[in-house]
Amino acid sequence: MATYTVEMFGLPYSISGIREIEFELEDGAKLTDIVGSLRREIPSLEGEVITPGNNFLLDGFTFNINGRFYVDDRDLVLKEDDHIILLTLATIG
Repeated sequence: MATYTVEMFGLPYSISGIREIEFELEDGAKLTDIVGSLRREIPSLEGEVITPGNNFLLDGFTFNINGRFYVDDRDLVLKEDDHIILLTLATIG
């Protein structure tokens, strides 16, 4: 098992009210595992940030992992020490 920490900024943070959350997952978890954990632990994100009934982000949201952006890289294997941020891809204003 490995501990993965996800920080949230922008709309994900505004919707959930949670800045940071940790998940215990199998070693080598993928982004879809992280999104599935977010769906289960923070139901308010489903339909607003996460596609209803699926483990994928809606358009306009992305992960930043170790300084690189990932929108739909479902096969990306994560490491326990990865710095994972969920944020809005673009802001209006």
